[in-house]
Amino acid sequence: MATDGPGSGRIMLTFDPVGLTPIQRDGDACVVCHKKWPRPRVLVGRLPNSAPVHACDECAEALLPPQDGPVPVPRHFRAFS
Repeated sequence: MATDGPGSGRIMLTFDPVGLTPIQRDGDACVVCHKKWPRPRVLVGRLPNSAPVHACDECAEALLPPQDGPVPVPRHFRAFS
């Protein structure tokens, strides 16, 4: 993995274009699940030629590390009868 520029600290994955379809390489389909609609919006990496690679929200969550910040506390609900 590489970072997105010096000092940015943002991790960017590098994808091999050989395993991707032309639609995925153009950013019109998710790089993981091939979903085309809605158009994938999350930037998850780049190709070796620096072209951006996108994923749908669900796949991006699995690819990218969790964001720094407070971890939500689980809530326990009790059913009343």
